[in-house]
Amino acid sequence: MPQEQAAVVEPTPTAPSPPPGLARRKLGATGLEVCRLGLSGSWGIDASSVERAFHELGMNYFFVTPRMKGLVEGVKRLVAAGHRDRIVLAMGTMMPTGGGVRRSWEKCARLLGVDRIDVFHVYWVQYHWYVSGKTWPAMRELKQAGKVNALAISGHDRQMARALVDELELDALMCRYNAAHRGAEADIFASLGDGRPGIVTYTATRWGKLLKPAGELGPMTAGECYRFVLSHPRVDVALCGPKNWDELAADAAEAALGPLTPERLAEIQRFGDRVRGKPTKRIGTFTGA
Repeated sequence: MPQEQAAVVEPTPTAPSPPPGLARRKLGATGLEVCRLGLSGSWGIDASSVERAFHELGMNYFFVTPRMKGLVEGVKRLVAAGHRDRIVLAMGTMMPTGGGVRRSWEKCARLLGVDRIDVFHVYWVQYHWYVSGKTWPAMRELKQAGKVNALAISGHDRQMARALVDELELDALMCRYNAAHRGAEADIFASLGDGRPGIVTYTATRWGKLLKPAGELGPMTAGECYRFVLSHPRVDVALCGPKNWDELAADAAEAALGPLTPERLAEIQRFGDRVRGKPTKRIGTFTGA
């Protein structure tokens, strides 16, 4: 009798590892493992560079909006290639209503061809009513249905964000933090306990202002801006928004060097104060990881 042929077992795609300085860590208490440098498509990075970011740099946290065409296409390619469970998708809604939450989730899921968004935000929360009424119950329903792993908000109002961490039992918080905007250190980071939400930060270069000298001080490189942010032990992910692969590779290589020295950290704090136009004594309590 003819022998039965052994079943062909397809190899399981492996998860690339980031450089040691960007080694993955848990996103707060969510259980999600993330590379500490996250990728946003705000400045037009192309799809091939997104794929290279995953395969060559081990980047797996992607902050995506429908307008980020290159990032959308790159993520869709990674999903199609079988890497969905190895990437963390962060998306959200700018429509703070129950119906708006549901419609935004459906649009995001359909856009990327997925049935789960890992981190789902209510964006740019400026007033408490953004998360009142039917809005947050709709967010919780998404999580209970397995359509979302972690619920998050983003915004500039640090005091309100810190209060909402407790009130809403947030899984993650996205906030502004850079060498010139260090108020989050005292207003948010300092009071978070071990069961804290994941912390994702944006505007590490302060929209490019930290890349230019201020008087006799500075400037910083983009990679150094990310090193500054990631030197703080409460920060899990720093978002970067490079224009192309060369920028991304350079930023990642420098960010991977790890925490800044105390001497350089102090210099950068003085520079950040100058860029911000505030006296040093007002902000800047962090002295090293």
